[in-house]
Amino acid sequence: MTSRSALSSRLAGLLAAAALSAGAAHAVYPEQPIKLIVPFPAAGSTDLVARALAVDLGTALGQQIVVENKPGAGSLIGSEFVAKAAPDGYTLLMAGLSNVFLPYVHKELKWDPVDDFVGVGLVADLPNVIAVNAKTPYRTFGDLLATGKARPGGLSFGSAGVATPSHLVCEMVNHQSGIRMQHVPYKGNAPAVNDLMAGHIPVMCNNLGGTLPYMQGGQIRILAQTGKTRSAAVPEVPTFAELGLSGFDAGLWVGLAAPKGTPKKVVETLNQALAKVLATPEMKQKFARLGAAPLDPSLAAWAERIRTDRRTWDPVLKSVDLRTQ
Repeated sequence: MTSRSALSSRLAGLLAAAALSAGAAHAVYPEQPIKLIVPFPAAGSTDLVARALAVDLGTALGQQIVVENKPGAGSLIGSEFVAKAAPDGYTLLMAGLSNVFLPYVHKELKWDPVDDFVGVGLVADLPNVIAVNAKTPYRTFGDLLATGKARPGGLSFGSAGVATPSHLVCEMVNHQSGIRMQHVPYKGNAPAVNDLMAGHIPVMCNNLGGTLPYMQGGQIRILAQTGKTRSAAVPEVPTFAELGLSGFDAGLWVGLAAPKGTPKKVVETLNQALAKVLATPEMKQKFARLGAAPLDPSLAAWAERIRTDRRTWDPVLKSVDLRTQ
């Protein structure tokens, strides 16, 4: 009996080990395509960066990454969709600076646009610019400021929507220069750019990637750019700092985020694949064509960027009544 009992125990142990091994093999991530939500319309800079990244990152992970646009409410709709998705690594967000802004706009939210995500890694930085229709008389940033001071409230600027980076960069211009341009929000960068080129609005703050093709085509003139140094894509355009305005060191960053509670191993797998892809010359070239630069994808860099953004933008966000615009 003892021998038979011991044999049964050993057999049960072997079966259990085999079951665990099969389960572990079955749980290898990723097993199916991954959905990457872009909370802005198609053809904007966040969308273009996401689509440039998705092909190579999907190859590195061995699964297709499907980009899906869920625009609206300054990235709120797409962000909320991902925040409430299953935390299994199969629904990711192309997050960014707009997530830092959202709590200032929607104070009644029962979820947090920053803290209800786990950072997978920063992806790219895009300088923000202030641009004008090429047919306007504003050839320099000084020309624009002179008109703004001579006609308080007489200039309007377009943006991708309330509390988006393109909106708040122009609000920072108002704040730092003492002029008072009026905000005209759009549902995304692309329709605002179209109206800028058509002459319906004279000024727009936008990311460089979404503006560069039209500057190269002669329809738009870029007057100034954010950042500590000039972007290699537009070395002839001065930074705001060079023009005497502070607070414009940071550009528009985008990064991958997953719902809070996503398993650590899944986050690590995604992070390692992201780091591998961002280091390739091919990815750097793709981003360069969009006026973007790869960022440090480490998890520590993500946390530091969030802290810095909150500290930098808090005074501006509190000075603008974002809820009534």
